[in-house]
Amino acid sequence: MGSQKLGRHSRFTSLLNELKERKVLRVAIAYIVVAWIVMQVGEVTFTALKLPPWSQSLLVIFSLLGFPIALVMAWAYEITPDGIVEDHDGNPHSHGIVGRSRFENVKSNGESSLASIAVLPFEDMSFDQDQTYFCEGIAEEILCALCEVDGLHVAARVASFQFGGKSADILEIGRKLNVSVVLEGSVRKSEEQIRITVQLIDAHDGYQFWAGQYNHDLKDIFDIQEQIAQAVVNAMRLSIGDNLLTRPMTESTEAYDLYLKGKSYFTRPDKQNILFARQLFEHAVEIDPEYGRAWAKLASTYAYEYLCAKPNENVRHEARRISKIALRLAPGIPDSHIARGIAYSICQDFRQADLEFEISIGLQPESFSAWFTWARSKTYQGDVRKAIEYYQKASEIRPEGYRCDLIQMTMLASLGERKAAKEKAKEGLRKAKDWLELNPDDNRAWNMGAFALHRLGKVDEAKKWMNTSLVNSPRNSELTYNAASFYSLAGDVEKSLEYLSQAADSGCLNVSWLEQDSDLDAVRGNPKFKEIVAQFKG
Repeated sequence: MGSQKLGRHSRFTSLLNELKERKVLRVAIAYIVVAWIVMQVGEVTFTALKLPPWSQSLLVIFSLLGFPIALVMAWAYEITPDGIVEDHDGNPHSHGIVGRSRFENVKSNGESSLASIAVLPFEDMSFDQDQTYFCEGIAEEILCALCEVDGLHVAARVASFQFGGKSADILEIGRKLNVSVVLEGSVRKSEEQIRITVQLIDAHDGYQFWAGQYNHDLKDIFDIQEQIAQAVVNAMRLSIGDNLLTRPMTESTEAYDLYLKGKSYFTRPDKQNILFARQLFEHAVEIDPEYGRAWAKLASTYAYEYLCAKPNENVRHEARRISKIALRLAPGIPDSHIARGIAYSICQDFRQADLEFEISIGLQPESFSAWFTWARSKTYQGDVRKAIEYYQKASEIRPEGYRCDLIQMTMLASLGERKAAKEKAKEGLRKAKDWLELNPDDNRAWNMGAFALHRLGKVDEAKKWMNTSLVNSPRNSELTYNAASFYSLAGDVEKSLEYLSQAADSGCLNVSWLEQDSDLDAVRGNPKFKEIVAQFKG
């Protein structure tokens, strides 16, 4: 009996919410008020005009007959900026979007795409202006929650976060990211108190249509993130399952703060940043030993150190050991399987690596990180065709990114497919230029774009791009290694070996990639090249 009552109550609540959502109740109240006013006016004016008594009765009858018609119209149609349109809420293809709402994109062929949103990194409003990592982390958690909403397209983090801290026009953001709504916000963190302010802006007209402010203790941060994500989908008139908003696998706000800070370093993968990130992840798991997501990132720091530094068996052992812990604690998240996959890869157990990457993609088919890391693993394995295929998958998930296209360009050239390599060079260069418009300090874009320019025969411009990256970031070993490859392609053997020696001296040289890199073919037979590699391997 109790479950039946609960079911009836649930159905009644659901019906009531639906009536509210479709504005049926609002129309009913408005109709009653207007009808009452009309009848009051009619009583006075009909008498003054000496109309027959039955005319007032007729007015009452018409008013009563119009009431159910108004309710039906309110249920079936809605008033929009485009006029009165039919409400298709019952259509399974609408994914919960009412009619063609203001949040849908309209393509040139007349078809409408699903609701779409870009989440910008939140602005740091704290007194010391030292919470950027925390603000970005909060925005990213909300972004990840929104990614789980059926019928909602969410712009990738790397795409939307490029607009952080910039006074970019909302209409321009909407056009470049092909989204209809932009979510922006700010965070003010003071000791154990936090205030998060968020707003939704229509990317078609630039007007704010929803805003919210959340003032809580810091310990409530996970509840706040869920509340914001739920409020966003409600404001956009979408539906979301109760089980879709998942917490970051820890109840410790201190461990979570360290995790976010570690991620901010890990997104800038050079040796020093990887070591900084590791220290923060280590501290996070000390505070909460059950924090599986932090264990996964910690394992990845060891795997990437092994790949980007002098080969060290202890580092490889730690990658294996810690990735196993992450998988035990958090087997249901892609990060755990990605960490385990790359750990198997550096141990050259590529069969097991493939299984882990397959599982991670099964858990999240649109995971850029999974496809990108699997492509790297295939590169180390020497399976260039599969690497190209997986880099292409990653590129389709983040079509605004330039890295996957430019890596494919190099691989296609190594296979002798010059025409395909040239097309990838054009595509990658276009994306790099678009990226640099908003991120002129991204030295990797200058560095990798130089290869595309060289492939397209623009040698002088290519050298300028390469020089820009090296002048702006002289200590970045990844860029130094790329410079060695670039000057090898340009036929400058002396300069190529000079930069290769610098990369080796810094302790950062990816031997697996080095052995597959066709860009270094011009210097591979040089005695100095063999000497550098031998000394690095030790």
